[in-house]
Amino acid sequence: SNVTYAMNAGWNDNCWDYAYRNVMVESLKITNKCKDDMETYAHFEAINTICRVIAMSRLADQYGCIIYSHYGESATGGAYKKFFEELKEAADVLRTAKEKDVASFMMFDYAYGGNLNKWAQLCNTIRLRLAMRIVKYDAAWAKSEAEAAMNDSNGLIETNDANFGIAGNGYVNPLYGIAFNYGDGVLGANIPSILSGMGDARLDKYATQNSKSEYFGIRLGIKGLEEEGFSDAYKAIVSRPNLTETSPAILATAAETILLEAEAALRGWDVNGKGTAQSLYEKGIRTSFEQWGAAVGDYLSSTTTAAAYVDPVIPAASIEGQSKVTAKWDESLSNEEKFAKIATQRWIAIYPEGMNGWAEIRRTGYPKLFPVMVNYSQGEIDTDLGPRRLPFTINEKGNNPTGYAKAVEMLGGPDNGGTRIFWGVDKPNF
Repeated sequence: SNVTYAMNAGWNDNCWDYAYRNVMVESLKITNKCKDDMETYAHFEAINTICRVIAMSRLADQYGCIIYSHYGESATGGAYKKFFEELKEAADVLRTAKEKDVASFMMFDYAYGGNLNKWAQLCNTIRLRLAMRIVKYDAAWAKSEAEAAMNDSNGLIETNDANFGIAGNGYVNPLYGIAFNYGDGVLGANIPSILSGMGDARLDKYATQNSKSEYFGIRLGIKGLEEEGFSDAYKAIVSRPNLTETSPAILATAAETILLEAEAALRGWDVNGKGTAQSLYEKGIRTSFEQWGAAVGDYLSSTTTAAAYVDPVIPAASIEGQSKVTAKWDESLSNEEKFAKIATQRWIAIYPEGMNGWAEIRRTGYPKLFPVMVNYSQGEIDTDLGPRRLPFTINEKGNNPTGYAKAVEMLGGPDNGGTRIFWGVDKPNF
């Protein structure tokens, strides 16, 4: 299975075969309807565009190449360029719409209740996120897009009341469904290792305690677990995500935004007077604690690192903590060491949004995670690095051989989990 890097097509194909098709088909239907009366519905088409870019950027970050502007054809490539173009256009439309009396869609907006100001902030936040994603691929391009987002008059998500989360009207949080309805979603070992080791009060908000009033997450790829299965011994001690059925599915937060700005400041970019790398770093942490209702206490002066993983079921799986990053800022450190702090805190703040967290790990290399004990990829995936992408789907190979061949060519490597996607460049962060 995926936890031992033997990539499971039955799971990995679903994002492409289901989410890709349904998002694009429905989104393009909305676009065509809006175009019939853009005087009335331009703002709604802008919001439709933002939602489509969020969904398709996640897909591109999983597989590496997608068909976007020519969806339904065999052509592929250039999606990120189009994402930025569309987000800029959407921001311009919403800037104008905010000053007018436009048709409301409050009754079916599960995120913002029709608040155009917040949609405009989300638009810039996603633009900033994607700009940072490409920084090692093309720093000048990334800087241009990031500075445009941070200096846009619409603003960004910088307060928790503007966090982008979907809830209400019977919507069930999908992670809750996986964890409690299917019984498959349990805490990974890296969360309690990093958070408990650093004395992070957010752990209590992120995870449930087990019967021993402890937080325990299972290390992935444990040798022996694949034979024993998900044993009763683990079931009795494992923690789960601290979610309810009605918890909002949060896809973008103020904490993430501010920590992206901290990275921009560290790189010397124009952050529109928002602060220094240190001030934004500390503000981002405080904002995350506030989001989760956790007390920050003396966390910002903490100098402890990740705790060891101790496995009472399979003792051979026990291992020392991997992340050596501390919470306390130190101006004397190198840019790479400061960056490690920012990236680690952003990964923590993104929880439990796994797709975004995985992308950040692949881009930044932080935080350092436990390696799998068992790697069944037959040399395709590096044990320490982990999967870089998902292979293209069986259906795409069979139904679109021309597009598939072009996509693999653009990857610059074999179609497997070890090939880096275009922004995951193998070079230093600084």
